[in-house]
Amino acid sequence: MKEKLSLAAEKIRNSTFTLAFTGAGISVESGIPPFRGEKGLWNKYDPEMLEINYFYQHGEKSWEVIREIFYDFFGKASPNPGHYALAKMEELGYLHAI
Repeated sequence: MKEKLSLAAEKIRNSTFTLAFTGAGISVESGIPPFRGEKGLWNKYDPEMLEINYFYQHGEKSWEVIREIFYDFFGKASPNPGHYALAKMEELGYLHAI
């Protein structure tokens, strides 16, 4: 395992453009649920409620969901070690895009 980590670190250091692909799951540790899965947002909320046409027709209901998701979950979250690691890699010039 240590050898694989060393090899990965070497490849990142020698890369001319490093890109990190993450998903919503990177923020689970910060208290933000993923979109899919057993405890996902789409099990609690209908994703249609965030679509623009639904918003135009049912603004009050849509705003309620928007408030819960974006203010209650996202607004109370803090970065976790994964976020800090990506930020540090970017600061050091090893990561160019996320």
